[in-house]
Amino acid sequence: MNRTYTGVCAVHSVLIAVLTISTPAITQAAEPSQAGRQPTRCDSTYRKKPVPPKQLQAIVESHGQWLEHREKPEYQRADLCQADLRHAKLAGANLERAGLEGALLRQANLSQSNLSQASLSGADLTRAVLEDSNLVGADLRHARLSNANLSHAIGDEAALYNAVLTGAQLRESTFERAHFEGADLASADLKNASFVDAYFYGANLARAILAETDLMGADLRRTVLTKANAHQTNLQGALLDGAQLEGARLVEADLEGAYLDEANLTEASLQDALLRGADLRFTNLQSAGFQRADLEGVNFEGARLVKTNLQSANLRMAILYHANLDQADFRDARMPHAVLIGARGTGTIFTKADLSGIYAPNVSLQRAQFNEAILESVNLVAADLNGSNFTLANLTNANLQEANLRGATLSEADLTGARLDAADLHRATLHGANLSSVSGLTQAQLDTACVDEQTKLPAELSRPAPCAAAKAKR
Repeated sequence: MNRTYTGVCAVHSVLIAVLTISTPAITQAAEPSQAGRQPTRCDSTYRKKPVPPKQLQAIVESHGQWLEHREKPEYQRADLCQADLRHAKLAGANLERAGLEGALLRQANLSQSNLSQASLSGADLTRAVLEDSNLVGADLRHARLSNANLSHAIGDEAALYNAVLTGAQLRESTFERAHFEGADLASADLKNASFVDAYFYGANLARAILAETDLMGADLRRTVLTKANAHQTNLQGALLDGAQLEGARLVEADLEGAYLDEANLTEASLQDALLRGADLRFTNLQSAGFQRADLEGVNFEGARLVKTNLQSANLRMAILYHANLDQADFRDARMPHAVLIGARGTGTIFTKADLSGIYAPNVSLQRAQFNEAILESVNLVAADLNGSNFTLANLTNANLQEANLRGATLSEADLTGARLDAADLHRATLHGANLSSVSGLTQAQLDTACVDEQTKLPAELSRPAPCAAAKAKR
């Protein structure tokens, strides 16, 4: 196909280059180490035993000294693996690099604590308080953090592979470049948090609150975001290939340059969203709402836009190659120079849309509504427009050679300078249409159409008999 959409192709080239460079890193990130899946050996004195408060305080103090003087044997690193620390009061504790693998920390108070580089794989932190805590580089693989409070926590580069964070509070937290592959964050609250360049491959974010969250460049491939609230979320350049976004709320979200190849956005809300240059190839957009969205240069190749609402959207230079447009609503949309090669649809609505300069040879848009649409200089060569309505449409300089306009309505349409070579005008209604300067129109074609006294004809052609009489003769 003739790709006039150079900008989008350039975006694709950049993507291929980026993925070529980063594939080893992404692959490694998406595959948690086998070590995290193996039972951790625990030789702690407190294994499966409760730790008395005074003893716990002494362990924390000794650990603090160990951090400062690791060369001195009298100070020891805290080893509390599999210890019973339920309801432990550890607010403000310095547990950097502490051993807490498999520890039972249900409802423990760890607010403002330092857990950077700590080993917490398999730990149970259900309903624990980790507000304002430092989790930078912490190992939380397979940890349980259901309904835990991690508001304002900092967990850059932390490992949370397959962790359970259902209903967790992560408001205004920062987990940049952190790993959440396979994690369960269903119904978690991540509002206004920062997850720049974080990894969520295969994670569950169903019904999660992501409003105003920064997910720029995040890897969200194969994630479940069903009914998630991503209002005003920053998803610039994010990877969402194969993501499940059914019913998701992405109103005013920033998805510029994002990749959503084969994603499912059925009934998703994207009103006023920014998707310039985004990749939506082969996505399912059935019944999704893109009202007033900025879709300039978006690639919709092979996408399913059945009953999709794109009213007043900006689709300048958008690519709709082989897209399914059944009953899609492009009312008042701006689509100058869009590419619709091979697109198909029945009952598609383009009322009052700006379609000037679209490239749509061989398109199939039967019974479409083009009322009052701007179709200046469009390429509709060999297009199937059977039964479509072009009432009051502007078709100046349109190329309609070999187009199927059987039963179409072009009442009061302006066809100044249009080309109609070999176009099929059987039963086409041309009442009040301006055909005075069309080219390629023959008397034989005109005789099969329905004209009236207000139809403006080329000087060399004569007005045929009224339509009813013409039909009787045929």
